Amino acid sequence: MYALNGVTVEFDFKRRLNTPIHDEPIGKLLESLHMESVFFTQSSLTSPWAISMPPIHNCMMFHLVLCGEAEFCEGAFNEKLGPGDFILFPKGEGHTLGDGICRAYTPLSDLPIKAVTDRFETLTYGGLGERTQMICGVMLFQHPLAIKLLGILPTHIVIKNEEKAASNVVTKLSHLLEIETSELDVGAEAVIARLADILVVTAMRQYLSKLSEDETGWLGALEDDRIGKALTIIHDNPEHHWGLEELARNVGMSRTSFAQQFKRLVGNTPMEYLTEWRMSLAYSKLQLTKDTMLTIALDIGYQSEAAFSRAFKKVMGKTPNEIRKAYQAQVNH
Repeated sequence: MYALNGVTVEFDFKRRLNTPIHDEPIGKLLESLHMESVFFTQSSLTSPWAISMPPIHNCMMFHLVLCGEAEFCEGAFNEKLGPGDFILFPKGEGHTLGDGICRAYTPLSDLPIKAVTDRFETLTYGGLGERTQMICGVMLFQHPLAIKLLGILPTHIVIKNEEKAASNVVTKLSHLLEIETSELDVGAEAVIARLADILVVTAMRQYLSKLSEDETGWLGALEDDRIGKALTIIHDNPEHHWGLEELARNVGMSRTSFAQQFKRLVGNTPMEYLTEWRMSLAYSKLQLTKDTMLTIALDIGYQSEAAFSRAFKKVMGKTPNEIRKAYQAQVNH
């Protein structure tokens, strides 16, 4: 109960919890992405220094410069960043970073990294010259839509301190991250992970906001009233035995018009998309849960493990067992 303009109002917390957040479709997509922090490193680097980062499959890598300068290179890309600048490698591309002078790159595996906790490390490295401090991180997306999102993201996204729209967020977050990584109080790891989540989403949001309609790819379909609704129906109910006619009816379109519009905006047919979405969900479940093959099969609309395995291999190129074993071997390595 609370008072509003002199009138006593009952607070219905259940209704509030069940009230959806109103946002544009792309905003809802970013909200739905769940990231798992793999590790964070507080780096103190003094000239001369140069580091080679290997590619890390299915992960995002980021670097936030707190003080000093660092030069980043990835393919033909080369840029020097200063205090408050942030760079994200959405696809986990291998890259180098250094003081801009030293060219003797030390591989990540050879650096004197010290583990503070399972997911937080410190690195002090270099010579006796000028110092650069950074917070670096590797993050793994768990949500299947993230894999599709990576398809339209570039190999790197940079937020410079002078870009006021996004840098205000980055500046505030970098200050908080600097405090948390230097003090490591109780719960610091969880706070660092959440702050890093916001950093990464901020970078992606800035990039996506600058894309033209022709550049958004399948994301543009989320903005379409009817095709966006069809995608939401598929995402929310992958276990349902959807047919083309039922999906078209649910969004108020004829079967032919729906199929044509869906193909034009999304890039594949509704049934192809449904299958790919189911396999993406299964891929995540195989890696991130201990669910049996039959449980996963039933969860995404298959009536038998055999039918699921055949469909999975056709789309993914490997059997479910091969994916699970490969992931477990990587984690235990």
